Amino acid sequence: MSTLSMTPDLSTLDIPADAWTQPFWDATAQQRLLLPRCADCTRCRWPPGPFCPYCQSQRTEWVEPGDARIYSFTIVPQAREQGAAQPRVPALIEFPAADGIRILAAIVDTPLDKIRIGASVKVGWSQAANATVPVFSIA
Repeated sequence: MSTLSMTPDLSTLDIPADAWTQPFWDATAQQRLLLPRCADCTRCRWPPGPFCPYCQSQRTEWVEPGDARIYSFTIVPQAREQGAAQPRVPALIEFPAADGIRILAAIVDTPLDKIRIGASVKVGWSQAANATVPVFSIA
């Protein structure tokens, strides 16, 4: 049996939010993943901000990004404490249907030998001090 990637303890992490990121965090509180898209040129963008980097519009809508896959990842070994170590696996998660936007997130509860670049992933949720944070596992 392969070692599983661990879910990081985010319980003390205070997530900063501002006017541009608040819709993202409001959606994650409902366990929904939404990304900003320009209401004029319809291109998705990340990170959220006041202007579309493509057409300079200030009109934004929040949309579901579609399927996700691993763009890149690394395995961070953890010290052994009371048994087998569970490594952390931070990854860039790519959304091809959302203009290839990538977000940084943890791959959790997944056998290490199943984690591959290009692998399809599904979203899950982990609670931080003041927000619900998306995490991913192999689909």
